[in-house]
Amino acid sequence: MAVTAFEALLAQALQLPDDERGKLAARLLGSLEPDGDELSPEEWEAAWSTEIDRRIREVREGSVQPVDGADARAQVRAALDALRP
Repeated sequence: MAVTAFEALLAQALQLPDDERGKLAARLLGSLEPDGDELSPEEWEAAWSTEIDRRIREVREGSVQPVDGADARAQVRAALDALRP
């Protein structure tokens, strides 16, 4: 089976150190934003830092309950399956 350009690029990207993968992800996400709404990598990092802090605070306060990764994937799959005709 032939490897697509996407698969080859993904394999290369996954070999990058964490910080470089994060920068790449931020740039890719930013490229999906409508013109004029793009955030710099620093702005993305600040926005995610704020979001992470909020989520940690909610867990510590008990206002939200963490969900196991496998359970979360199962819930997402079930929701997507429900949307399919």
